[in-house]
Amino acid sequence: MAAFPAVFAVITAWPAHISAVNTEQGITWGIDRSLIASVITPAVEANRFPQHIALPDFPIRSELEVRYTINPVLQREARRLLEKYNPDYGVLVALDPDSGRVLAMASSTRGGGDPGNMALVNSYPAASISKMITAIAAINENKTTSKTIIPFNGKSTSLYKKSVFQHRDNKWTRKFSFEESFARSVNSVFGRVGALQVGGETMLDYAQRLGFNGRFASDFAFNNGGVKVDTEDAWQVAEMASGYTRRNTLSPLHGAALAASAVNGGHLVAPILVEVILGPNGVPLYWRDQPAKSEVMRADTARQLKNIMRATVTRGSAKKTFARFNRGSLKDAVVGGKTGSLTGHEPRGKYDWFVGFGELGMNKIAFAALCINKERWYVKSTQLARELLEFYFRDQLERGDNA
Repeated sequence: MAAFPAVFAVITAWPAHISAVNTEQGITWGIDRSLIASVITPAVEANRFPQHIALPDFPIRSELEVRYTINPVLQREARRLLEKYNPDYGVLVALDPDSGRVLAMASSTRGGGDPGNMALVNSYPAASISKMITAIAAINENKTTSKTIIPFNGKSTSLYKKSVFQHRDNKWTRKFSFEESFARSVNSVFGRVGALQVGGETMLDYAQRLGFNGRFASDFAFNNGGVKVDTEDAWQVAEMASGYTRRNTLSPLHGAALAASAVNGGHLVAPILVEVILGPNGVPLYWRDQPAKSEVMRADTARQLKNIMRATVTRGSAKKTFARFNRGSLKDAVVGGKTGSLTGHEPRGKYDWFVGFGELGMNKIAFAALCINKERWYVKSTQLARELLEFYFRDQLERGDNA
């Protein structure tokens, strides 16, 4: 049988976000993600995932069926965990690190109000999650490695100009590797590395590479994190590099995408929500295509980032929560992450972050957990993440998806 060319001709000039191509199988429609985003975003902002939508200017006037990337079992578990612990404000997000597919996205408030979908918002201080920017920049620019010893004085949680700019070894000096300082979130080490070794311009460049002050090419709209820094002011750079500032902000979706870069070869992948859109009689009109992604670090840098994030769980700030995690069917699971905490104002409270990844066999997941506490602690973000990971991996094993 003679081979026919796949494409005969572009039919006509539709609006910029719609195209139609005549093939031997019929008409194939091309629908731009921005058009989908304009339609589904208002619903997603209200924590809804409409099963049918109508696209403006689309030749097919009937409603179209939408199938999402959301894993319904994992989504129910994320909602259950938030209901179980009932923090003042809570958010859980899970992504496939390679494709950017959103597997779960849930948020809640203890007061019973309707804050909307908090996973889309970037008014939250990034806190020590900002140390990921510094770690990536320092390692990728060959300023340090995960094993470089960097001495410091004082508490790990403090940040003083003297400790950053005038460090002198003395009998109280502690000498951690860069990996250990990341795992224990040592502010003075990261302030010094960012301000004195990497520098303000390069720090801002890496923040922007990693999506800060930008937007993802996603099929729904949400806010990336933001960074405000005077690159000529070394103290502001130190604050940015350590996360000891409210000028660095982050959305949970962006946080999960940052964590994904440690296990997908060093790429920043845009989160997506729509798997397929079906027309009349179930004819596919849009398929999830290749993710919008950019290489933001060398593969070797990503490997080092993965290792220092693992150190957070094995001997750092998340060690206590994950002390008994690797047991039974989860004994071979690998988990890494970064914790962060800081007081914020939108909404007011103490912000408690944990962003990270989990791997077991062929299964990979990236996540962000955020709790905002007003007066008392109901649950730590690390606990929410741990229970979500346990559920996800055991569900995958039961389904036989660990080949």
